[in-house]
Amino acid sequence: MPKQPPINPDINDIADRAKHAYATGSQLLAATQYRIAELAASGRLDPDESMSLQINLAYIWEELYYGTVDAVRDRDIDVFSEGDNTYSDGRPVKVQIQIEPFESSDLNWEHNSLVLGFGAVIQYPPGTISNIAPVNPEDDPGRGGATL
Repeated sequence: MPKQPPINPDINDIADRAKHAYATGSQLLAATQYRIAELAASGRLDPDESMSLQINLAYIWEELYYGTVDAVRDRDIDVFSEGDNTYSDGRPVKVQIQIEPFESSDLNWEHNSLVLGFGAVIQYPPGTISNIAPVNPEDDPGRGGATL
């Protein structure tokens, strides 16, 4: 019989890593949704296929959420709160800044009609820049945020 692998006993570390994985994975999924829309707009991808792919990405985003942040939440006291974006030491997981006026970035992006309005794009709208902090500040590789 296989031996059970060791389990991390530090619940704060587990929660922090889950929050980081969710933020990082969501950012990558949003960038992919936007790229798929651009490909459809350029005619290099069928618009219907673009939407089909984005629907799949939205399902992946939901599963990522349920398998990370939602899995480590105490449902008795914390439901969909700012705690999702806060490490156990109080630092924010993701800092996001609107770098373009909302009206000119989100509402008027030339490919809006080709972006599914659901999924990771909700958390990473066009015209924002996001920086995801490392789980441990001393482990910061100096990676900057992504502009979407």
